Amino acid sequence: MAVEGNKIFALRCTKVNPLLIGYKNSFLKFADYLKNPDKYTGDEVRGFFDGYIEGMKAYVPEETKWLETQQKFMSRWDFKLTAPWYIKQAAEYQWKMYEAYRDDAKFMLETYEAEGNKDEIKTNFQEARKRRDEYEQKYHEFFDQALEINDWRKIFGHVPIPEGCTKETLTIPNTSGSIDWEGKSATPSPTLVPIDPNFAS
Repeated sequence: MAVEGNKIFALRCTKVNPLLIGYKNSFLKFADYLKNPDKYTGDEVRGFFDGYIEGMKAYVPEETKWLETQQKFMSRWDFKLTAPWYIKQAAEYQWKMYEAYRDDAKFMLETYEAEGNKDEIKTNFQEARKRRDEYEQKYHEFFDQALEINDWRKIFGHVPIPEGCTKETLTIPNTSGSIDWEGKSATPSPTLVPIDPNFAS
């Protein structure tokens, strides 16, 4: 079970997160252009925006596939029967967090394609973003708590970190507040989403 969970963790690092990180970095570059318009050429700005939109389009289906794979793993009888309670809880928070990340991008794309004219889409987008922030906080807090739990099963369930799972593929940029919509300054900073192979559930 730990080996199978580690494979799913590897998919997260190598297939999904690079797309998520890529489109968010494109957005941060576009946001920097809005603050410093003389810093970039027109072609660079178009590249940033295209990278943001096309990046989301590539990310959403890959995240959907990962969520389906993860859900199947969490639904296995041996996971339900033998996984420690804290791993099950971390897995649930992690799954809901990434589902919200996916929905955030999905509804952002729909808002873009509808040119912001459909209130229902905007409502769905705002709900997804709220859900993303909620479960990201829950996952981070619970992850730290779970690390402190003494459990002999952690020794036997330990597996090596997959190749390709590095700080670069686990650090998801925080784009919140990177565009000053209300005249308030805000500096974007990267947020490390902690995913331990023992929790690759």
